[in-house]
Amino acid sequence: MEVTSWLQIVLACFLGAVSPGPSLALVVGNTSAQGRTHGVATSLGHATGIGLWAVLTVVGIAEVIVRTSGLLVGVQSLGACLIAYIGFRTLIARGGLSVKQINTKPNPPRIVLIAAGEGFLISLLNPKIALFFLAIFSHLVHPDSGWIQTGLIGITAWVIDAGWYITVALSLTSTGMIRFLEDRAPVISVISGFFLILIALYLLGGTIQYLLLRVLES
Repeated sequence: MEVTSWLQIVLACFLGAVSPGPSLALVVGNTSAQGRTHGVATSLGHATGIGLWAVLTVVGIAEVIVRTSGLLVGVQSLGACLIAYIGFRTLIARGGLSVKQINTKPNPPRIVLIAAGEGFLISLLNPKIALFFLAIFSHLVHPDSGWIQTGLIGITAWVIDAGWYITVALSLTSTGMIRFLEDRAPVISVISGFFLILIALYLLGGTIQYLLLRVLES
């Protein structure tokens, strides 16, 4: 792979990572409610899903999923249900962290794994990520890319996504920011929860509209 193509992929992955959406709402919500470790775990899980989508796109599997209407609808429906569940859970959360709690709040391994799993699933069950990578890689990646190039692209996507969301989690849990957010954590939970639920309803609405059109055409 040429250096210029790789740099274009880096730029595209960064722009995709920093764009607001359900992933950012999840990381912000988990971090503000549970603390730094929870936020970092969510970030790493999300990045793993992004890296996997990048690899699946290069090897052609993502295109098969996008072109198979039944599979695409299934993935999108599962993703919408997951986002709705996380949104509802975030909406009813009322806890916040103090400056002291940010480094002392216990994080049992099971809870940390759940946070990582949420991050992973919210990226894996988002077909729009596949469409995003397909749009990018169709111009920058050759169909005969070897495993080294494929692995490099996957690692690049993982590092950029993890780096961005870990930065968000660490910024939110810095001493100055925590003091600012101490009394605002419930409001952040409500905003993040409503945002996630609205996204879920939008995705479900699009899926239902697609299914109705297929029924009318048949």
